[in-house]
Amino acid sequence: MKKWMILAAVGVLAINMASCKPGGGESKGNETETSQVNESSQAEAGQETSGDGAETVGEEIPNPFQELEGPEGLKELGLNMEAPENASNIQYISISGEIGEVFFELDGHRYSYRGAAHAEEFSGIFEEFEQETTALSDCGADEDLIVKTTVSGGRLASWSKGGAKYTLYTADAVEDEVIFELCISLIGKN
Repeated sequence: MKKWMILAAVGVLAINMASCKPGGGESKGNETETSQVNESSQAEAGQETSGDGAETVGEEIPNPFQELEGPEGLKELGLNMEAPENASNIQYISISGEIGEVFFELDGHRYSYRGAAHAEEFSGIFEEFEQETTALSDCGADEDLIVKTTVSGGRLASWSKGGAKYTLYTADAVEDEVIFELCISLIGKN
């Protein structure tokens, strides 16, 4: 008798669970309900563009990254940023309308060059750094150019100029001379 009661309870539970799933259980012949579920699923899976041009994922979460045509879009953020002349695979991006970023490759190394007129911590690099830093003054920046080395060998440089702050990052182990030369070139264009 107990076995039958347990089997009956499991069966009722299975039927209830099946009827709770979209499209599960008995068909009620209500196509409107089914189409609303399908439209909702399609909206959640797709991307839309909000009024400010930023892409949104689904209907609720805006995509903070907006690809720009070139350096002109960064000027609207109060930033003077351009990729070096010999760079390739260049991509200009606005992040939340506050941070500008330029991705580029130069001499076999991939770089991320960021700037912000108002944000404090914007480098986007969350690696562990060596204790020693290198500083270079009289390089055209408002303050010293600071270069840190990550434990994995990457380099992060930071400086400020004209009221904005800038960083240059590469995950590659590049020599001091290479990173300083590149930074001085970028500072000259700020």
